[in-house]
Amino acid sequence: MKIRLILSCFVFFVITLCSCQSQLSGAREAEGQAAATGKPQADPKVVLEIRLVLEKHDKALGEKNLDAVMETFVPGANTVILGTGNAERYVGVDNIRNAYTEIFKDYDPNTLDVSCDWKTGEHLGDLAWLAATCQAKDSLKNKERKYGLNVSAALVKYAGQWRFTMLHMSNLTCPPTP
Repeated sequence: MKIRLILSCFVFFVITLCSCQSQLSGAREAEGQAAATGKPQADPKVVLEIRLVLEKHDKALGEKNLDAVMETFVPGANTVILGTGNAERYVGVDNIRNAYTEIFKDYDPNTLDVSCDWKTGEHLGDLAWLAATCQAKDSLKNKERKYGLNVSAALVKYAGQWRFTMLHMSNLTCPPTP
């Protein structure tokens, strides 16, 4: 279970980063769609700010810098990370810190490769959400692993900075049925 959480964290941030980058490049196209649908377009400044949070988290994971990882989360009692199973629930900053301490033990640094076939996200005021489905591979003790992931997250503006308040990662735990 810990291994899946570790892998999921890496994948989530790579996925979300890609999602934010595609939102930035599609801002002009969204402008026309927003006018046609009445739906507001993504603010490029907000997209950039969220991308920077993702980059900070990703860099901290690669460096196994626990304090920098924790700076990307809201320091609240209800901030949560969820995995696939019922027991994969880490609520509050102390539990999240403990989870990342274990996560750092379970992967080879700089081995993640992710390909996302679907991603989406939006922000409204001081709230943003992201979701993606991906195929990923990495290694543990130089042994390659491949897996699929579903990822979702919510970020809020906290003390003037975007931070995660919820992160959910799940992956297939048994072979698919024919």
